[in-house]
Amino acid sequence: MNIKRFFMLALVLCLFSWGSVPSAQADNCPPVQYKMQRLSEGITYPVIQSGIEDQQIADQINRVFRKHAEKVKKTDEEYKKQYEHDQLISAAGPYYAHTLPSVLFNKECLLSVSFVDESYTGGAHGMHHETVYNFDTRSGRRFLLKDVIRSTHEEKRVNRYLKQQMEKLKKEGRYDFFLDAFKGVDLKKSQFAFNDHGIEIIFQEYEVAPYSNGIIHLKVPYHVFVDHQQ
Repeated sequence: MNIKRFFMLALVLCLFSWGSVPSAQADNCPPVQYKMQRLSEGITYPVIQSGIEDQQIADQINRVFRKHAEKVKKTDEEYKKQYEHDQLISAAGPYYAHTLPSVLFNKECLLSVSFVDESYTGGAHGMHHETVYNFDTRSGRRFLLKDVIRSTHEEKRVNRYLKQQMEKLKKEGRYDFFLDAFKGVDLKKSQFAFNDHGIEIIFQEYEVAPYSNGIIHLKVPYHVFVDHQQ
């Protein structure tokens, strides 16, 4: 069996076992259609308009996206208020918090939406942090990395593969990885996204490389960690 098809089947079976996916929806997963909604300057979020049969599920996912944008907006307001005080002592500015959403994956009943938050509160440069929301579009269930990498054995495979990729990319001069800084993925907190052949593990600024390398995505194919004979 194709390793990707096996992985997708395993996810579906898990959702069936949780009682969250009606069988009639199992093979009906068109890409979602969405628009970008502006909340305020520099802050937008996607709004799903079609592609999810159950409107309650679409509304549930849309609330997650809007909540993220509203949180950034609140932070932006706090930073601007702080800058009113700090500019009196010649602080660099203005301070702000923005977010830029993008859809990284939208097919096969899976949706990965990224928000890259940018903030500036003085200093040499702003800071960025990426959050990805991964959903099953039939059930509305959000996937964390622990739902995809589901055993210690699979986790070890992924960590070994990532370390090998870091060593290779550093040798090629493409990234300046801090190889000793990588201790393994955090199955509860590490950000990831689906792609056509597996997943992408996301490393934040300074997490495994200097600021100049930015946020880093490293691809991990399904065959690296999914054993279709299990």
